[in-house]
Amino acid sequence: MFSRLSKYAAMSVLLPVWLAVSVIQAGADAQADLNKAFLSAYGLAASQSLAELRRRAPVLVNQFEQIALYRPGVDQPDIFSMDLAIYNQAKSVAHTVIALNARLAPFGLGALDAERLEWLTTYDGLLTRAIDELTLRSDIAGDLKADQLNVLSTVRGVVQRIYQRGDVDQVILDELSSTVRPSLNRTIKAAAASQLEQFRDQIARWKASYPTLAWTRAVVVVVGVHQARENDLQRQFFDWLLDDRPSKQERVVFAETLTFPPPLENAPATDAMMLLARVMLDKTLSATIFGDPLALQSDVLGGAAEEIIRRWPPP
Repeated sequence: MFSRLSKYAAMSVLLPVWLAVSVIQAGADAQADLNKAFLSAYGLAASQSLAELRRRAPVLVNQFEQIALYRPGVDQPDIFSMDLAIYNQAKSVAHTVIALNARLAPFGLGALDAERLEWLTTYDGLLTRAIDELTLRSDIAGDLKADQLNVLSTVRGVVQRIYQRGDVDQVILDELSSTVRPSLNRTIKAAAASQLEQFRDQIARWKASYPTLAWTRAVVVVVGVHQARENDLQRQFFDWLLDDRPSKQERVVFAETLTFPPPLENAPATDAMMLLARVMLDKTLSATIFGDPLALQSDVLGGAAEEIIRRWPPP
């Protein structure tokens, strides 16, 4: 009898616990199922958004120096790769100022150790070779060549001065920067003009080759990296071309990447185009749900977070 009563007593204690656990588990499963349903519905909608984009208008994927044109009904894109000669030369020249600062300043000003002194000797030789090669080049305009030679010669002179002194200070690095800045700015401007003009001319060629495409409805995804996302050259070009603004992203979407993707001819830009489709889908959903097509272009928790943090005392 005692055993039977003990059994019933144990059941009377455990049954509510079991029921409670079951309810919690069912709640967790229900939440997970709702989330799965959302992901499925959104995934189908994003795929439909991409299909609609591909059906009705040209889709352009800009990946650094390349543009892929995806035409409606055509799987394989037309790919343009710009001539990087002017840009690469400008980059190699401009980077000399950065290289000198980066190799010396972060490791401490003052007396230089043997490793940095050895680096200066090696870099002096690299600069001398670059100056000699640039002097003989005939494919760079005279004024631009003069600016680039000025940068290289000035940097080499500072490298030699620092090596002779055996130490470095902020004054000499600042003097270097202020001396070469005008030449650097003109070199950078030439590189920017080269890229912009090539992109403009290529779009004009595509428009002439495919006049029946709905160019007024074209959309673009620009693939870039973090440090260049502000004032990005390619984004500025496509904003100009399609009358868009970064704050709107109505037709030009910026896709930030942590790694450099393969060239467009080696791999389809599937992920980039899907991002573009999702952004366009979010605009439609956002306008319906929040009454603002831009609401989902920022964190939906952001407004509440801003209000909450504003009420907090300083840390």
